[in-house]
Amino acid sequence: MIDHNSYPSLNWEDVSEGDILPPFEYELSLVRLVAFVRATGLYDYVHHDAKYAQAVGAEDAFISTTQVGGLFTRLVTDWSGPASLVRRITFRMTAQCLRDDMLTVSGKVGRKYRGEDGSYLVDIVDLNIATQSTASAVNATATIEMPSADGQMPAIFRERSPGEEPAANDDMPDFARAMMGIERDGNWEPRDPLLPSDVHLWCEALEDWNPLYWDREYAAASPFGTLISPPTGLFFGADSSLNVGLGYRKPGADVPEPIKRNLHGMELMTALREEIIKGGVPFPPPDCPEAVVTQADYHFYTPLRIGETLRTKQRLVSCSPLRKTRLGEGYFVTGENLLFNQRDELVRTVAMSLFCYRAA
Repeated sequence: MIDHNSYPSLNWEDVSEGDILPPFEYELSLVRLVAFVRATGLYDYVHHDAKYAQAVGAEDAFISTTQVGGLFTRLVTDWSGPASLVRRITFRMTAQCLRDDMLTVSGKVGRKYRGEDGSYLVDIVDLNIATQSTASAVNATATIEMPSADGQMPAIFRERSPGEEPAANDDMPDFARAMMGIERDGNWEPRDPLLPSDVHLWCEALEDWNPLYWDREYAAASPFGTLISPPTGLFFGADSSLNVGLGYRKPGADVPEPIKRNLHGMELMTALREEIIKGGVPFPPPDCPEAVVTQADYHFYTPLRIGETLRTKQRLVSCSPLRKTRLGEGYFVTGENLLFNQRDELVRTVAMSLFCYRAA
């Protein structure tokens, strides 16, 4: 039996347009940056190594896209309660949230409406992350499906509609046109069955204590029957450390080429990160070894459950002509990841827009 007193949830009928979501503060300390690396296996140096981040044009180590998504979904479910499900979140990063920044995460209710399938939907607008020096470092919108007082609960599984697919642009360069229609296998997130401890590490790093993620009894009595991952949960696992040269002495490990070449220090980190970026930018523009995410658009279809695995299919969506920014010259590229569980059910899609460039 679900304990609604310990973990209350709002019904759709309880919500009014214009309601303010209770904001929270989150100190982006080095400890939290490192804790998030530990939880996800996302070892990209720019998110925890100040010296490397500065070498590629940033002021300091800065927050990752996935951590941003985790903060926004925490805000929404802290307010709505665990019975609601996030269906979509889109956010744009206009400034970097840096190590030791104090983040304020906020938002409010926009539209409240019924979906074509009868679902009870609410759009969350003015989602924002502010720092002590920037009024809006990240802005976002989200859509959630809520339970109703009539007893209807959010659907555990839903199909993708054509309107949820990102659109291509007409002025893309020739090298990008040649990549259109190609589909590649991406990362496994995770390759091994998801463990409760994997999700718990995420909860610690984000301070997100939705009971569906950690309270086994509550989750067992829920429609999912088990613990689930947060919507944007990322779990590359221990072997992802090979990307940064950790664990290469394990028998049978695929030793990275920069390690074989006996590189060290910044030279080693730069060479290894080029391989990391290839994993996140499967259709890279020529002569653009660096990349920074500018926008992310997540759609969620069914939660990832404990014991499941997640595989990725990747495709190019759009690519701008050559642009010049303060970071350097490069291209704005959007690629889409489609993530499926072991039953080939679509768990989520992520359309990630990046600026791929050579540092100025």
